[in-house]
Amino acid sequence: MHYSHLCRSMLLLACLLPLWASAAPSPADFAADHSFVDTELSPNGELLAVTIVHEGKRQLAIFRTQDKKMVGGAKFPGRQETGQAYWVNNERLVIKLLESEPWDEQPKFYGQLFAVDYNGKNGELIYGVGAGESKASRLRKKEDTFGWGDVISILPDDPMHILISSTPMSDGGERRATIHKLNVYDGKMSSALTRSPVSYARFITDGNGNLKIAFGRDAEGDRRTFRYENEQWTEISAEFGPGFYPLALNEAGDKLYYLDDPKKDLKGLFELDMLSGAKREIYTDDQVDITSVTYSSDGNSIYALRVDPDYPTYVMLNSSNPEAELYRQFLDNFPGYKISITSRSDDGRWWLLYASNDIDAGTYYLYDKEKHALRPMFANLSHLKAEQLSQSEPVSFVTSDKVTISGYLTYPQSVSNEQKVPLVVLVHGGPHGVRDYWSFDREVQLLASQGYAVLRVNFRGSDGYGRMFREAGHRQWGGLIMRDIIEGTRWAAGQERIDASKICIMGGSFGGYAAVQAAIVEPDLYRCVIGTVGVYDLPLMFEKGDIPELLYGESYLTDVLGKDEAQLRAFSPVYNADKLKAAIMIAHNKKDRRVPIEHAERLRDALDQADKPYEWFIKDTEAHGFSNAANRADYYQAVSQYLSKHLGG
Repeated sequence: MHYSHLCRSMLLLACLLPLWASAAPSPADFAADHSFVDTELSPNGELLAVTIVHEGKRQLAIFRTQDKKMVGGAKFPGRQETGQAYWVNNERLVIKLLESEPWDEQPKFYGQLFAVDYNGKNGELIYGVGAGESKASRLRKKEDTFGWGDVISILPDDPMHILISSTPMSDGGERRATIHKLNVYDGKMSSALTRSPVSYARFITDGNGNLKIAFGRDAEGDRRTFRYENEQWTEISAEFGPGFYPLALNEAGDKLYYLDDPKKDLKGLFELDMLSGAKREIYTDDQVDITSVTYSSDGNSIYALRVDPDYPTYVMLNSSNPEAELYRQFLDNFPGYKISITSRSDDGRWWLLYASNDIDAGTYYLYDKEKHALRPMFANLSHLKAEQLSQSEPVSFVTSDKVTISGYLTYPQSVSNEQKVPLVVLVHGGPHGVRDYWSFDREVQLLASQGYAVLRVNFRGSDGYGRMFREAGHRQWGGLIMRDIIEGTRWAAGQERIDASKICIMGGSFGGYAAVQAAIVEPDLYRCVIGTVGVYDLPLMFEKGDIPELLYGESYLTDVLGKDEAQLRAFSPVYNADKLKAAIMIAHNKKDRRVPIEHAERLRDALDQADKPYEWFIKDTEAHGFSNAANRADYYQAVSQYLSKHLGG
């Protein structure tokens, strides 16, 4: 495929960046896309595959590591975009094709696999159906497969094949995948090596790409785990906790590393001897769940863990591992940063890492182990300079029922410590399975750049603090969760630098719901509210949107919301709009399937009926959020003007 237009566009982008950086950040500056979303070194370390975002689409660009010269890439037509890219050998890559739909916030993977040479030539759709048929696209496909493909292993000792799962898209609902070798040059697929023993399975191989583990759910929805040996599946019958999730095998293939919460609370790292069934606890934190693990390059060991009680904290498990020692050096070289190793060359000379923190959106660095040299390669949002951004501090407070709640408070760097500042409470979405971290947050920085302090609260129901803390938020959207957010607001209002007379609250999705509901519960606490793509009618969640259509979607809603109609109405802003005193801005999108615009329309009608004024911000082409940078910039500009009107002066 030709990449010259892509190359010219990227060079133009590079030329423009210094011009952007010369001006103080505007709302549009914070709305800009992250330009680099994924990177992968070739096996010999000479090339770097980079997934870039250009004109709102993900595209593949190939650079030489020596001089960062672009030497190839792939650009897809229409709604198709580049997903995760895998080097199969030093010449050829396999790409998961994504497809964007008007009603989805982000492009999605539908099981299509595309192979291409690094220079953009010999592009083939090697697995899938329904893509690349037109001559104009220059995509050819060898075989029509009515199924969903996924990469299990690149088979490091086989430069021509990858190991994939092929899940049928059958009318009968059969979702047990077959396993195949797939030729990345001609798209030919081997006969089935085996069939998964469970539906919707995740597979684990050893370091050589040999299939070893399948993990999924049976017809009753129960989780089951199987071991593959001598071409047979045998169920692993060990008892696990509700948080069981397999990660990797050791080099010998007889021990399984996994995450679990056997005490039904904090999630730790464990090891299972698959022959004896013996289990060993490797590490469980005393405050929070494990956030992530760092694998050795061969995938046969885990040498570091990350936990996030406040700042990211790293736990080293194997000090004798040379990779662990190198990782420790990276952490020492970047104090106060989150560090992840994205890839390395086969010979261990070249390493690619990603470093970010609360005032750095993230930069990819290339490390030459032979020369002990580290150099930056690609930086996200490089037009935003650290000295113009505001640092976030971990905070905590104790609620009226004696529960410790954590969060983050950000003061605007442009305002002196002696001057009181207005406060914006920024509520995260979810609420379950999500939490705020100490990390770069574009909305936090947008608000701080306007002179506001920003409070983020990890209320009950948030992820990362154990199962009991998360489930304490079930059926408490308008109860304990509201208490945590409101009491967090009062705690922040009592801080010396906060002007307690100027407080607004905002959020998206659940955060939009919580912002409006908190201002209803405590009508004199907040001056203004911004609800974005928010849920405002809880009973409507069971009738409209894509959650009831998902597998186990209705049971999820029952678990987290309950079926008590009176409570659902009491917790819904639509039925309590007359209690609202704060000014309100409603932002929503017409193509939102997760929270259909009917939620916003019902809230608008309730406000009209209660004779409450509001501001209305709608985008016709967006879904559950603002995926388009221009639309995001419009929204940020509207937010800035709205807050200035109600918190300024």
